[in-house]
Amino acid sequence: MAFSFQDMVEEARLSAQALIDYGEHLFNPTVRLGVTGLSRAGKTVFITALIHGLTRGGRFPVFEAYASGRIARAHLAPQPDDAVPRFAYENHLRALIDERRWPNSTVDISELRLVIDYQRNNGADRTLTLDIVDYPGEWLLDLPLLKKSFEQWSAESLALSREAPRAHLASEWHAHLATLKPEAREDEQATLSAAKLFTDYLRACRDERFAMSLLPPGRFLMPGNLAGSPALTFAPLDVPAGGHAPEGSLWAMMVRRFEAYKDVVVRPFFRDHFARLDRQIVLADGLAAFNSGPEALHDLEAALAGILDCFNIGRSTILSSLFRPRIDRILFAATKADHLHHSSHDRLEAVLRRAVSGAVARAENTGAAIDV
Repeated sequence: MAFSFQDMVEEARLSAQALIDYGEHLFNPTVRLGVTGLSRAGKTVFITALIHGLTRGGRFPVFEAYASGRIARAHLAPQPDDAVPRFAYENHLRALIDERRWPNSTVDISELRLVIDYQRNNGADRTLTLDIVDYPGEWLLDLPLLKKSFEQWSAESLALSREAPRAHLASEWHAHLATLKPEAREDEQATLSAAKLFTDYLRACRDERFAMSLLPPGRFLMPGNLAGSPALTFAPLDVPAGGHAPEGSLWAMMVRRFEAYKDVVVRPFFRDHFARLDRQIVLADGLAAFNSGPEALHDLEAALAGILDCFNIGRSTILSSLFRPRIDRILFAATKADHLHHSSHDRLEAVLRRAVSGAVARAENTGAAIDV
């Protein structure tokens, strides 16, 4: 795919930010750890428990540095990025311990800095700064949109929506779609109706009865401050993959808003956050998919493969750190294991390992460290 001027500008921005990050790392070793997972995977609880354990003396028997006493202490530090909300650790901890309820789910990006004083194997005292970046996994599934046209995305979305069990859930949207003429004049009300029905379909797919995972665009289900904006007001059309939208048509209107979504939502996330990560943990609720049937499990497999394909995988070197940071360690973790007896935990791990096996096999050729 040919690079556009905008792509070259993005490359320059990434390289500049990478150079700044690399210079800071020389004087203050820092690891940016991304924590993500699809909706209801347990991201907020995981991060809260991890921070609580590290700062208050929890038990981590398989974490060698902690179990052997090489970690002297860990404490929270001020939020490093002024433009990113702080992960509300204290509020989430209060919800879990004092109020005895699950904290609110992740709907936006947030970050927290943890400073860890530890002793290296050779006995030298060191300090590591750990920046934990929490973000919805649905946002990762938007990254492939950067390489797709509106027509390609429409064709893929429609094909997926015509498979079971999605076809039944998409019936109302499909009925409205059949009334639309892509070459007709642009129509705001028709677009609003299509976007609403398409979003309702995505929301129905995410219901725990069906537990579908492959549901881009991610911001349709968690719009935040973009709710109602034109960048989130579009939907697939039944148009040829290689077709061209007539000027002033409904089709052209959808194309324009699809491109706006990429410019306003997807590219800033990639540039400002995702491309700066060093390590990544991906949490997966395999039990929900397993309980919902084979279609949900296959959908989870496709979603995890899509997530893994988003990572610029490979071992980090000085050059890659300067010109294109890479996430060179990825861990997929099955959550909600407390729903099972401990003797079945290896089976839950096996289900998740099977779900990512195809994508992992492709990624391992690059030398990245990937585990389940």
